[in-house]
This record gives sequence, C-alpha cells and structure tokens, in this order.
Amino acid sequence: MKRLGYLVLSTLLLASCSNTDNTANEQSKKKEEKQISTDIQISNDYYRTLLPFKESQARGLTSSNMASSYNGEAFETGLLRISKNVFSPEDYLYRDGQLLTKNAVESYLEPQYTKEEIDNMDKDERIEKNAYANFGLNPSHKGETDPEKIAKRSPAYLSHIIEQDFYTESDAKRDKISGMTIGLAMNSVYYYQKEQYGEVYSEKLDKKEVEKKGKEMADEILSRLRVKQELKDIPITFAIYIQSSAESITPGNFVSYAESEEGSKKIGKWKAVNEKYVLLPSGEANELNEKLNNDYKQFNDQLQTYFPNFTQSIGTGYFENDSIKSLHINVPLDYFGKAEVIGITQYIADLSMKHFSQIDDVEISIVDNDKPLALIVKKKADKEPKIHVYQQ
Repeated sequence: MKRLGYLVLSTLLLASCSNTDNTANEQSKKKEEKQISTDIQISNDYYRTLLPFKESQARGLTSSNMASSYNGEAFETGLLRISKNVFSPEDYLYRDGQLLTKNAVESYLEPQYTKEEIDNMDKDERIEKNAYANFGLNPSHKGETDPEKIAKRSPAYLSHIIEQDFYTESDAKRDKISGMTIGLAMNSVYYYQKEQYGEVYSEKLDKKEVEKKGKEMADEILSRLRVKQELKDIPITFAIYIQSSAESITPGNFVSYAESEEGSKKIGKWKAVNEKYVLLPSGEANELNEKLNNDYKQFNDQLQTYFPNFTQSIGTGYFENDSIKSLHINVPLDYFGKAEVIGITQYIADLSMKHFSQIDDVEISIVDNDKPLALIVKKKADKEPKIHVYQQ
C-alpha cells in the first residue's frame, strides 16, 4: 500500500510539474508574442521601436553619402517628422528600413549608363559601379568624360536614400509591413575634380530643377518597389530633402512630400513643406524673427560679460511656416574645473529662460573642443530647464 501511495504521489507530482511547465511555457510564449515593441515611449511625438531590433540594410551610408553631418542628422530626423504626418506614432511601430539593401541604394545613386559605356568597362568596373543592374537614377553622362561638362550637363542630383518601415501591432505579429517612407536627399551643389587628387570645384544646382528631378526619381522608385510582393498593397510616402552645401554649418531642408495609397502605382499630389534651419544671429534670422535675433545677441553679450575668454556661441533655429519651433545652441568653453562648469551652466540656464522661454524646444550644449561638459534642455511642458553636467 505504501508503494502504491508513493506511485500515486509521484504521478501527481509529475503531472503537477508537467502542468507547471506547460503553463510557464504558455506564459513565456504569450510574453514573447506581446513583446513586439519597446514598452516605454518617451512621448507621443516618438515612435515605439519594433523588437527584436534589426539594423537597416543600408546602415552606414548616410555618413558617407551626405554633404555634411549637419545634413545627415537633419535628413533622418526630418524624415521622421514627415512620416508622422502619415503614420501616427499612436498607431504604428517603427523599424529601420529592411527592404532597400546597401547594394540597391548604391545602385540607385549611380548615373544611368549607356550600352556603349557598359561595353567599355571591364568586369571589376562593372561590379564596382553596379553597371550590370544599371539601376542608376542620376542623369546619364551619355559617354561624356570631361568632369566640367558633366557638372554642367548631367550632375548627380540624388545623393542618398533612406527607408523607414512602419507596422501596426497586428501586422507586426505576422511580420507584415504596414507602411513605408522613402526619403530622397538631393544635392544643391555638385562637387567634382578635373583630375585625381586635384582641386575640388563646385557647380550650384537650381533648386526647382533639383526638386523636379527628385519627383521623377520617386515615380521610378515606386514602380520598382511595387514589384515586391510585400510592398504591392501598402501605403508608401516619398519626401524630398535638398541639402545645404558641404561648407554650410546649417543643414538643408525638406521641400515636399507625397503619398502613394495602398496598391496604387502612382504618387498622389505633392505637398509643399515650409521649413528651414537658420543661423543665429544673422540677417536671415532677423527677417524671420527680429525679437529672437536680438535676444540671441543679448544672450551672447551677457555670456561675454560673465566669461571674458568666451568668444561666441552658435545657434541654429528650426523654423516651420516661418515660426520658430526649436533652438539648438553650442557654447564653446575652456574647461578649468568642475565647480566652474557647474556655475557657468547654471548661469546659462538662467539666461536661456530669460531670452528663450517662448520657444517650445531649447537645447544648449556646453563643450570644450567638442568634448561635452554640460547639457541644458527645456521642452514645452517644462517650467524650468533640465540640467546635466557630465562626469569628466
């Protein structure tokens, strides 16, 4: 009887453990299914990211293809602003572009080659220039080899392409893309050399012509994307960004965007975007907002009074429809000690509230030769700025 009791008890224990394991597995599976995005969302202005994280297929090209780091950052963040007009952060999850590979993007940036040009290339050159696919969207040189004539007649308009992917929660569970945004970064200046390692020359491009070319390229990209089975029926948004020159310390801006509705093989009406980045203080800033420009001059003057070795801060204002939306200030200082940095940071924070309290988004970076010393941030809902002093 004892042995039977032990058997019954063992069976019950095994069954209990089995049920516990099954329950744990089911709970784990449910948790895994639910965990398709980050739990924390900074605010409704930001997308939650789709998990697991997957880096873009064309990652790394932005830094090499854009005219400057200023343009690279403005292109990426600005494209997210465009996307939010179509794909609300409340309804969609975000993932870096997965459909356009690095090779595809590089192919699109090439000029269109003539048959004669391809025939004159050796095997390695064809591979290097993606001539086998010949998907180039930039104008054909039509056999011309003179760099100066190419700059005049068939410059490279398209500099870079970024893809952003969006998913509803239900589509994410099925690993089905719900929507996409494609950003086209266009050149405002074409740079070229007449000889290898020689002097760099530039050709300024007409912005209206640049935008026109961008729209034509968007039509061609759409036709290529719609061939893919997973992209046949989703909405796709296109946006055109025109870069500032490589020498400019302010970035370029988006000029227009348009949507191709679900299943459509055409792009709808293009909508103008009125945005720009402006240096402060400057004549351009004075025309847009005279009070802000004067406030910024006073901000610099008062910093000079407090800190005699201080030269001048550099401000970049972001304007939408000619109204200031955000301001980023870079304050260069020589680092002498932690206590001094804290004191200066507090003083700058006080000045920012005095001069820039009417601006919803203010960010001030205090640096020593690009080494961050402190950061001051004020958002619309903040009564006072938030301050962070970095450990040295």
